[in-house]
Amino acid sequence: MMKKTMMIILVTLALCLGAAAAENNGILGKPFPDFTVTDTQGNNFTLSDQLRDHEAVLINIWATWCHPCEMEMGYLNQAFELYGDRVAFIALSNDPNDTAEAIEAYRQAHGLAFPMGRDEGRTLSQAAGVEGIPVTVIVDRFGNAAFLRAGGFIGMGQVTRLIESFLGADYTETSVLAEVPRDTSTRALPVSAVTAVEAANESARSFLFRIEGEFEQMRACVIYDDTARLLLHAAAADRPDTMICYDSRLSAFMELQELLDPQNGVYVYNAPMPGPQEDTHYTDVMLLDSEGNILAELYLIAGDEYVEELAEDMRFLGYPVVWEDAGSASAPDAGPQAYTLHIIDQYGTAVPGVYVKFCTDDACVMQQSDESGTICFGGAPDVYQVQLLRVPEGFSFDPDFEMYTDAVYGEWVLRVRNDG
Repeated sequence: MMKKTMMIILVTLALCLGAAAAENNGILGKPFPDFTVTDTQGNNFTLSDQLRDHEAVLINIWATWCHPCEMEMGYLNQAFELYGDRVAFIALSNDPNDTAEAIEAYRQAHGLAFPMGRDEGRTLSQAAGVEGIPVTVIVDRFGNAAFLRAGGFIGMGQVTRLIESFLGADYTETSVLAEVPRDTSTRALPVSAVTAVEAANESARSFLFRIEGEFEQMRACVIYDDTARLLLHAAAADRPDTMICYDSRLSAFMELQELLDPQNGVYVYNAPMPGPQEDTHYTDVMLLDSEGNILAELYLIAGDEYVEELAEDMRFLGYPVVWEDAGSASAPDAGPQAYTLHIIDQYGTAVPGVYVKFCTDDACVMQQSDESGTICFGGAPDVYQVQLLRVPEGFSFDPDFEMYTDAVYGEWVLRVRNDG
């Protein structure tokens, strides 16, 4: 497929989603070498000193030219604001060309509050076995390397789950993590009949692009506003709890579940459109699965006069593209005929034998998930409070979980926790 072979996009996905463990030289579970660096503010940062005052130390290895590094900096900054009194943060560039002045300018330009500096002689990079960047290392309260991974974080939830794993009185011995912990919270995520990206701007105009002689089409919308308001639709089979939204222009990844507007039961992403002064006047917003495969996408074009620019860029890549005006943008037709719950665990496995009840102010109706983990409740359309009652042995759920339906039929993925 044409959209899956654009090399710039695929290289970016490989950098950011291929979050494999770094070559750690056997350091995981062992003492991390003590070190002292001077940050861009002139302050000394010594690992052993920081561990006397904090429960853990987060070391991020990066460079000023690295787009995946830039993507995750905002999440690290939010984490520093939340955990800075319990976790020490340091971001060290391993590029010899990144001077202290350049790093400080970067820190200020991005509004970053945590200390940053240089990995002089790439000493720490070598100790961690770093090849690519970004790389994050967690040194726990016992001074041991407890987490080491190459690849950027794609959401604040990932950073939070990781840091929380090393905090609290229950952390009594080094516990090595090979990957970021899964989200095991009880969540209900709305799903649709199809996975799609839809432009909700009233004036948006649709275009269809295809390779001459082939049936497959790609969707594009001309957006006449400064921001494209996108509604993201996810099918239950595509696991909305693990799906990722990617904006190619910003090189930005976001967890789909973090884009949920709970009051309206929709996923919303507001994509800033490129200005006339920019070299490229379009962007591409995709929905990806956890492996980086493209499930749906929509090209966003900043004006009618730039439609042919997108076509020409595709032709430059070797695709004989033609396009046609498809008129006003339209939403996919979900058309649910009941209140449907697809109950899964954090691994995506269906969970049968889960009891829930649908309640109004007047009455409650109990339902049980079948062998496929599905509950279909065909009661009269109303606003129902959905309450979890019981899960099979070996499973659990958050007792404070709440879910309300709209007064129209809908469909959700409801996640419970597998404690095995």
